[in-house]
Amino acid sequence: MALALAPPTAQAAAPALELPFICGTSWKGDSGSSSAHRNNEIDWNMSGTTGNEDLGEPVLAAAAGTVRWEGGETSAYGNYVEIDHGGGYSTLYAHLDKKSVHLNDVVRQGDVIGTVGNTDGNTSGLSAHLHFEFRNRGGGQSYPDYIRPASFHGDAFDYAAGTETYVSQNCGTLNKAAKSINGDKYDDAIGVDSEGVAWVYYGRSGGGFSAAVRLGAGWGAFSRIAINDSNGDGWADLFAVGNGTLYYWNNRGNATFSTAQEVGPGWGAFEYVSFVDINADNKTDILARDGGKMYVYTGQGGGAFAARSLLGEGWSGLLRHTAGDADADGDGDIWATNSAGDLYFWKKTADGYATAAQVGSGWNGFRHLVAMDVNGDSKADLVAIRTSDNTLWQWLGGGAGTFGKATQIGSGWAGFTLAVN
Repeated sequence: MALALAPPTAQAAAPALELPFICGTSWKGDSGSSSAHRNNEIDWNMSGTTGNEDLGEPVLAAAAGTVRWEGGETSAYGNYVEIDHGGGYSTLYAHLDKKSVHLNDVVRQGDVIGTVGNTDGNTSGLSAHLHFEFRNRGGGQSYPDYIRPASFHGDAFDYAAGTETYVSQNCGTLNKAAKSINGDKYDDAIGVDSEGVAWVYYGRSGGGFSAAVRLGAGWGAFSRIAINDSNGDGWADLFAVGNGTLYYWNNRGNATFSTAQEVGPGWGAFEYVSFVDINADNKTDILARDGGKMYVYTGQGGGAFAARSLLGEGWSGLLRHTAGDADADGDGDIWATNSAGDLYFWKKTADGYATAAQVGSGWNGFRHLVAMDVNGDSKADLVAIRTSDNTLWQWLGGGAGTFGKATQIGSGWAGFTLAVN
């Protein structure tokens, strides 16, 4: 009699891991130097840094999954989260300074889950780094045997050498360039000249812009022209207000735009508007100031927005605002200037916005203040026109709402309006 043999149980596929850091950044992994390591653990630091220089750098999910375990500062791992990827596989992220996700949260690959830290319940004076483990709890093994060798973007970590440097390819869902018209990682600018002709200036590595490319005529009839991604597809769309009505031009995915669609009337009453992804879904939202009140219109994709909600009051003393992601955590922070030219910063938090902090002065000498990621590091920079000589300047973001030294990146901007963001 023939026996029917049961097929062997299929082994669940391991997740395809990406480096748990911002796309394009370089990190050195070390598996051999720590006496605390037992089996395939990796400690990560950004290339070229020492001590606590990495403190606060964003940590991203290496693969999609659900947070199944977490701990606080007093645990043996300090602040940590462990993400379940299914099939018994999980990844652990330890010694975090801050956690952005918690138990049972569902995350996508590339979502920010915390920041690099030095928390540890057993040790004081720990230098900032990310302790990373790739685990397979489904194999019936116990700690530390279930810590498995890790690969990133298909490249197996060199455990024999003990160290290896990677450039992150974790470019999936988060930190897409919100204002990139041509779909690369550098935000772009639009300037409208005195004849109403719009010109595109493509961002490039290291900051600054390429030579102007003509977009088209007829833009002199519009105000508050803006660039931002409404669909989360990585291709920036256009918005503008004409005769009080907000219009939307969809980017076709090739740096050209569809016919204008009407979003809605009533936008002429706002003193200032900016377009930014506040809630980290890669779809632009709108911040609009009406007197002393700031309102949020949450983006729904395709140029559509939900009904407004009140963000806060007390904005009447601030002449202009701009918004962008200061710290590469995926959500929109705010900068604004007062009548004295002082620059203030509001960081987006889980509970709203933090108290304003002054981060600069002397901004009365500049017009068309715009936040954008010019150099592709996922941290907002500032671009503005100096009124006295119509030159264009940039300030590269430092990651905490502050900026580096001003650098001139253009001239000849007399008569130009720079698109807001």
